[in-house]
Amino acid sequence: MPILALAVIGLQIFMAVHVIRNGKTCWWISLILFFPLIGSLVYFFVEVMPTLQTSPKVVRMDQARWHRAMAAREREVKSRSVDDVINTGSINDKISWAEECIARELYLDAIRLYESAREGHFVNAADILIGLARARFENGNYAKARQVLRDLAAAHPNSFAQERTILGARAVAAAGDLATALSELEALLGRSDSLEARRLEARFYYAEILWKQGAKDRALAELTEVIRHGKLFNMTEEEEHWVRRAGEVQAAIA
Repeated sequence: MPILALAVIGLQIFMAVHVIRNGKTCWWISLILFFPLIGSLVYFFVEVMPTLQTSPKVVRMDQARWHRAMAAREREVKSRSVDDVINTGSINDKISWAEECIARELYLDAIRLYESAREGHFVNAADILIGLARARFENGNYAKARQVLRDLAAAHPNSFAQERTILGARAVAAAGDLATALSELEALLGRSDSLEARRLEARFYYAEILWKQGAKDRALAELTEVIRHGKLFNMTEEEEHWVRRAGEVQAAIA
């Protein structure tokens, strides 16, 4: 078989494989098979060559342009004030802004945003209530945080049950009733149906309250139990968070 014919067949095979691997339109294969040389050349110039012409420099320029556009968008979003979001933002805007405010320790703004999101059908929405309870707790409004948690439990008994218990116990402890806080966390730790991440979180705060109570050896033992979990099991990201925090606290106080 002449060398030219072999070259054309090889070109056909290469182009057909390229069509399949890159998910191109199937009619390209028909063109390549029925018009061996012309079809392959047309496919090369239309589909293959443009990708070869994209140099690393061009790719970097495109990426830089993308990042500049994203940065501009982020500046635009941040330029909105909390009052603007409260007055004109959607429910989702208010929730996402409230979460951002909590992350930045702007708890009063978070409370305002969550309260403004409680309208119409969302007045007792579970995600809004748990967020509002967190914001009130972090702002030092422990009694109000407990009240929001009670509202959440009444409206949605099965939503955020473990988070409610942990946050409620922390609020009680922050208000000075350490014994009640320990009792509430003990009840959660005694349940077998709790999510492992929530159990680690509960044990971490259980240790914190024991330390405040003066039971330092017991507190260290609880932290050791959290750390031990990390050595025995594959963990989710959230579990890793509590194991890491327990290790940091134990190293600081031991």
